[in-house]
Amino acid sequence: MNNTSILESKLKRHKISYSNENGKIIIGKSKTDFTTLIGLVILPVLAVLGICLFILINNIELRGKIIAGIILLFSTGFFSYSRLSAKKQSNDNLKTLEHKVIKIKNDFGEYIFDSKSIKDFEYSAEQIDEDSYEGTLFLIDNDERKHQILGFDDENEKYVLNDLKWFSEYLINHVELTITVANNDYK
Repeated sequence: MNNTSILESKLKRHKISYSNENGKIIIGKSKTDFTTLIGLVILPVLAVLGICLFILINNIELRGKIIAGIILLFSTGFFSYSRLSAKKQSNDNLKTLEHKVIKIKNDFGEYIFDSKSIKDFEYSAEQIDEDSYEGTLFLIDNDERKHQILGFDDENEKYVLNDLKWFSEYLINHVELTITVANNDYK
């Protein structure tokens, strides 16, 4: 079995919860980032509510700057909440890394994948706003079905792509998958 210390540090960095039980890595739901939740979701929404209440109580005339501030605060809270929600959803299924096997448990059942049932791993990164990129890693089975393994975001596209590539290579080595690419065998 592969040394898991780098895997564990990368999962920690992306705030993806996991446990190491008797040599099995169990990757579960993403941890709730309370700093982001409070600072970028709850406080902006409470500020909007407070401003609106203040305007109503004091019968203040709405001006462009006030409206722009309300829209900015509300959109910050909404966008941050949608990012946290998407991250939680992308890491919701339970993934277990056992000896040369990846088990995925989701709402549709439990799937067990090894080198004979995995065709490849695929990853993608997309820009979700001016300062953030979201990456997703999929396992492709022999029936061409995609099973999401991980999802996370970062401020730097290069870091997202590098980590996705690293996770992909780690899992390829974990299950000892041989992939043939352009007449070259990579293991």
